[in-house]
Amino acid sequence: MKKLLFVLFFLSSLHFNAQESTYHGDVLRYLTMNGTANQYSAAIDQLFELLGKQYKDQNVSSDVWSELKKETTPELNKILNMLVSAYRGTYEHDDIKNMIAFYETPTGKQLLADKTALDYEQQKQASVFYNSPTGQKILTSEQQIARRVGEVSEIWSRDLYRGLVDKLAEKGYVMQQ
Repeated sequence: MKKLLFVLFFLSSLHFNAQESTYHGDVLRYLTMNGTANQYSAAIDQLFELLGKQYKDQNVSSDVWSELKKETTPELNKILNMLVSAYRGTYEHDDIKNMIAFYETPTGKQLLADKTALDYEQQKQASVFYNSPTGQKILTSEQQIARRVGEVSEIWSRDLYRGLVDKLAEKGYVMQQ
């Protein structure tokens, strides 16, 4: 009996982990398709521009900048994984799937690219989506998600900036005040 309970517990935990990784992967997919990943990639580029200006008198070699920029992909992955947590408390897996399905349509793509360019038919399709349970959840949780994303982004960007400044200091480069 104990063995049977152990096997059932083990199988249910495998199932839960598989569902969790699917949810996680789908949120990451959604964050990529809706432009969030590109926004954070651009933010990293802007941070390097800022650091370049702050350290311009230090003559930081291009090799050092290249070495530091190698960390951008792990940092981008880090923030996207942190954002999954921001979405977790609000959206169920079916919501994420519905969002992906909508934003993969021509209407969804146009909405993301330039909502002012939606034609009449696309406006109707967008209205149908936003009147759906998932669409309503998006509309009613917009501020809550924005707050969570803002908090996560602030922590991430602060830590990234500090980490890069620390690495520059380790290499002997100190920002002039």
